[in-house]
Amino acid sequence: MPGDPEPMAETSGAMVVAPARVPRAEPGINDLPRDLLPRVLSCLDAREAVQTCVLSKLWRDLWRDARRINASCPAFEIDGGGLDDHGRSLFKEFVNRLLMLRNPVSLDEFRLWYYIDGDRLNADAAEPNLWIRHALLCEARSVEIFAWHDKLELNPAVFTSEHLTSLLLYSVVLTNGFFKQLQNGCKTLERLILQECPINDIEIASQTIKFLSIGHICWFHPRPYDPAHQPSLSLPNLIHLGFFDHLAYDGDRIPLVKNMESLQTAYIDLLKYNDLPVDDIRQFLLGLSGVTKLEFCFGFGQEELMMGMDLQWCPKFNNLKFLSLVNWYLDANFYGLIAFLQNSPNLEHLTLSLKLKQHAKVPGALMGWAGNRLFTCEHLKTVEIICSKDDPAVHSLREFLLAGGISDGQIHIKH
Repeated sequence: MPGDPEPMAETSGAMVVAPARVPRAEPGINDLPRDLLPRVLSCLDAREAVQTCVLSKLWRDLWRDARRINASCPAFEIDGGGLDDHGRSLFKEFVNRLLMLRNPVSLDEFRLWYYIDGDRLNADAAEPNLWIRHALLCEARSVEIFAWHDKLELNPAVFTSEHLTSLLLYSVVLTNGFFKQLQNGCKTLERLILQECPINDIEIASQTIKFLSIGHICWFHPRPYDPAHQPSLSLPNLIHLGFFDHLAYDGDRIPLVKNMESLQTAYIDLLKYNDLPVDDIRQFLLGLSGVTKLEFCFGFGQEELMMGMDLQWCPKFNNLKFLSLVNWYLDANFYGLIAFLQNSPNLEHLTLSLKLKQHAKVPGALMGWAGNRLFTCEHLKTVEIICSKDDPAVHSLREFLLAGGISDGQIHIKH
């Protein structure tokens, strides 16, 4: 049975004019599913996440269940004027209370951006060690530590966790015994990224790490420093290795690669290692010889390929399919390139971003090798050459590749 007409409706014969309807309110953030809100908070800086408690009763305690903590010391700068002692004290108090008052839910990630005062290193390092330990007790799967102004020295003992899978350290001192503690205390760790870290440990060993990046001004500097004491890498389950942009001192040696039988991809930059012995280069490449993809930057800022009297520096790369040679000074006869091509029978893609010198001096030790310039790459599909626009050596390189059986359509030149 029809209901009564609206009070404000107008009736004129058979025509009824209904009143204007109030538009329905657009859904807001409070209408999101309750279990999604902590994930929203996880995208905020820790201070911003806590400040949401003033939004409404619904938001009052949501920050306590956030599974990602991004504790940033710069968030306590005063009016963009830098971080003073008061700001640092407020930050420390904030993080201490944050960790104490949050609910005991597991963490997905703990990220710390921390200022180190060089005049009080020990005092500034004490609390970050406690915070990291607390995060690991909360089952954090990922930990990222960024220090600035000075280096942060961590206590290896805090790294004990059955849940940690990813660790990133920026501007952190890695003391003797650090990697041994990681191997024994973090047996699920698979990803390790180091940047601007002085490495005072002599051996990096792990049965679990699959992704390792040692770069951006890291350097091996064991105590006491001994240039004859060669660091080593033993990572049998490693799949990806990045080793680049190092700060090498005179006499520093590249690590001895002991065990990387699972390695598939490697990005290697040895530009800052001066006067490397041929044996060190050979053993390092030999440890990488099972890779399918290799990017190799090797030039020393010289115009000569100085490999000494021993020409067997390049091992067999039977699995190699993708090869990039970057910033490498080659002599006019391309002996270094030939060595790689002769030892990579299954190569499919070659990228050359080289410092080509058409009339570079050729070391006498290499002249005796000039008779064996043959190479066969039956599977090679493309060669990409990256060079300056008017480099006169490009023509010689192109003719060399054509003589080796590579067709003109397979060669691509980029400037």
